[in-house]
Amino acid sequence: MRTGSGVSGFRVMIRAYVVVAFAFVSVVVDAARTKSGELELPAYFVFGDSLVDAGNNNYLPLAAHANFPPYGETFFRKPTGRFSDGRNVGDFIGESMGMEYPLPVLDPAATGPNILQGVNYASAGAGILNDTGSIFLSLLIVPQQFQYFQQTKTQIAALIGQPAADQLIKDAIYSFTLGGNDYINNYLVPFSTRSQQYTIPQYQDLLISTLYGHFQTAYSLGMRKFTVSNIGPIGCTPSEVVRGSLNGSCITSIQDMAMGFNAALKPMTEQLQAELPGSVFVYIDAFTVVMNIINNAAWYGFTVKDSPCCSAACCGVGPYLDFIDCETSTGYCNNREEYVFWDLFHPTERVNILAQQQFLNGGLDVVSPMNVAQLMNL
Repeated sequence: MRTGSGVSGFRVMIRAYVVVAFAFVSVVVDAARTKSGELELPAYFVFGDSLVDAGNNNYLPLAAHANFPPYGETFFRKPTGRFSDGRNVGDFIGESMGMEYPLPVLDPAATGPNILQGVNYASAGAGILNDTGSIFLSLLIVPQQFQYFQQTKTQIAALIGQPAADQLIKDAIYSFTLGGNDYINNYLVPFSTRSQQYTIPQYQDLLISTLYGHFQTAYSLGMRKFTVSNIGPIGCTPSEVVRGSLNGSCITSIQDMAMGFNAALKPMTEQLQAELPGSVFVYIDAFTVVMNIINNAAWYGFTVKDSPCCSAACCGVGPYLDFIDCETSTGYCNNREEYVFWDLFHPTERVNILAQQQFLNGGLDVVSPMNVAQLMNL
């Protein structure tokens, strides 16, 4: 186990930062109070992949799992199924709305009053396309996530009556985080059928058109307020860096795929908002936010080692600690707060803290046409 230099001073900075983070959460919650002091916060429903999976894959055989140590070590002190050392971005957004973390829909506790504040349907390995993540054999693809949401709607109506349920569904916020797996665990997989069928621009068009259809379905199910995260810098993940980089730098060709998709995603959300009456689509530029952290890693207090993009996984072994996953690793670093990546693909909790602050309160350069805190108050 290694510890970085100047750790004591750095820990002071971390403690101060955590205080600021929780103070910010208070500001968001206070902003949502009515004149009578009561909270009027919407429910929060989460759809997507491992970046926001809160444990659904725990209940699926042959799925990608994170229900073993050292996952969850930083915050929960135990594995929960989240693909991080602690909370993910979905958890932090839920916190900012003054609620308990939305339960995974497959959790037996996700029933009764527990579902009135929201539910998490995300599943590690999921993508925009149904065949994405098929290497894991078991996961909740987007249509299945929607099917479970339909069941949730029925349960809510039984709890509070149809008129109140309709209002809750209309006022709720729906988070979507999809797309990365469609490249990492589909198009870029060796001997991929998709890469043989489609050029990169053609595949991008397929993803955008399919996602467009998913949002039309979501709208037909009663969803109106959406947050849509673009694809992050997948070319900088340790998994990809070790395959194609000699010096630890991000893989340009994969970064270009993500940026091309993102460039098409934003106008698609704008088009959907124009076409679907009463809808609001908030576009979250996760790529820019995380790249800013990577490019300015030292300023944020992250360790910059051999890689100029800080692509060093906290958990694993190998030149970027990435050859073996966390389950079979001999250990993990003690100074995980200094790492951008926790494992092969996923950021540490500290990166998620930094990102969620931008998503909640950022300007138009990273979240548009409004930030998530503003969406809460619509």
